[in-house]
Amino acid sequence: MTPYGGLTFFCILALLLLPALALGLAGRGLRWYGPLMTAALLLVIFDTAAARLLLLGFWLWQLVLAFLAARLHNRPFRGAKGGLVLLALLPLLAVKVGGLLPGFHLSLLGISYMTFRAVDALLDLWDGKVDRLSPVEYSYFLLFAPAVSSGPLDRYRRFVKDLRTPLPGGDYAVLVRDGVWRIMTGCLYYFVFGNLIWRLWLEALPPGGFLHWAGYFYGYTFFMFFNFAGYSRMAVGTAYLLGIRMPENFNRPFRSADMKEFWANWHISLSTWLRDRVYTRFCMTALRKKWFRTPHVSAYLGNLLTMTLMGLWHGLTPGYLVYGLYHGLLLCGNEALDTHWKPFKAMKKRPLPRAALAVVTFHLFAFGLLLFSGELI
Repeated sequence: MTPYGGLTFFCILALLLLPALALGLAGRGLRWYGPLMTAALLLVIFDTAAARLLLLGFWLWQLVLAFLAARLHNRPFRGAKGGLVLLALLPLLAVKVGGLLPGFHLSLLGISYMTFRAVDALLDLWDGKVDRLSPVEYSYFLLFAPAVSSGPLDRYRRFVKDLRTPLPGGDYAVLVRDGVWRIMTGCLYYFVFGNLIWRLWLEALPPGGFLHWAGYFYGYTFFMFFNFAGYSRMAVGTAYLLGIRMPENFNRPFRSADMKEFWANWHISLSTWLRDRVYTRFCMTALRKKWFRTPHVSAYLGNLLTMTLMGLWHGLTPGYLVYGLYHGLLLCGNEALDTHWKPFKAMKKRPLPRAALAVVTFHLFAFGLLLFSGELI
């Protein structure tokens, strides 16, 4: 069953959330009901024997790797850290590569998000930011049902902090209010605005010609925003009802004055995860080992590497690869302007030039989504 995909799912979700509301408002805490509710909801979402078996295998695989990481993280085994991270990525790679092979079909809903959550917990352990991985807490984080298929991509330390922090009934009531508001507005985005744009705009476009491409250029951009932002808001709102303050995924991205600012406001959970886990690590390693003559080179290559991985994270098709490279180049250009052209920073602080830059940034992103959609490739 598709999460947040229809009335049946919401009816089941409401029934599973009723005990959470009762416990939370009574100040009893949700530390143990949350994992039980997630297990029940996963049985609803993964509604075939094959899907449940794949999910079980994925969970056991990542649980074993987490156990090994906990045992080895204080021991001087060279390559153990990178080896375990690669093993954690292996199920995702199998699904992505397998999709390119004729006659081979292996699919697991939400595997991209779940895999990155697994890697996040491993890196926190290796970096000494967490002392241990509780099997129950780790499993709850890894398979968190409200965001299992399309995020947002939470962080292990932040998630566990919410889980372990007592939440008085009054504070929980505020979370419930904010969560219900997010679910309602998410439904508005997803079911009303997104569907209207798809049916009355994109499906009504004339075949071929300028009108088709211009209409698709703008229509697909707004459809992706309302569809994805709507789903994210529903997931965040549901997490709130379980006492988990899951991070927001969008923050008025179309007001951004450049691509760096845009990616700080669009799919925030993924872009910041890649920034912290890939870009920053690459640049710091490059500086420490003096791979390049100037730090600017490491920043440019870090942008290309990070955004290429972001494209491939969606899939191993040419459209996704070009989409990632395109945004990597845009961020390199952004870095060059910030570094070498002083008026650029001043323009972003003045109302009229900033508005003009926001229009340019929107169109640059919209063209990227055209690449992403596969319409051009």
